[in-house]
Amino acid sequence: MTNTQKKEMADRIKSRRVALDYTQESFAEAIGLSASSYTKIENAFQNPRLDTLINIAEKLGVSLDYLVHGTGTPSVIDAASISVAIMDFADPKMLIHVRDVLGKLIKAKKLDK
Repeated sequence: MTNTQKKEMADRIKSRRVALDYTQESFAEAIGLSASSYTKIENAFQNPRLDTLINIAEKLGVSLDYLVHGTGTPSVIDAASISVAIMDFADPKMLIHVRDVLGKLIKAKKLDK
């Protein structure tokens, strides 16, 4: 792995960590590393071991391929990606129906409390 590739991987790790609202310290703890060891990985000073890479990928919810090579897209499913997919493929009339059904479910759930 070249220094450039290592830096790009470190940038992807940091970007996802920040997006998931982890501090460096809390993320290091979540993957079983000391804060100083994790900081070296995120700053591209140290190559992570394979088991560490797997832990990082799992905790960040991305594929190893994305993490190491940056190919494809993160495998994370979030509200924004779901919304985009729905808007791209759904029939507008069906969306109105789904909205109405969800509204009724929310009202019923509030009445149960």
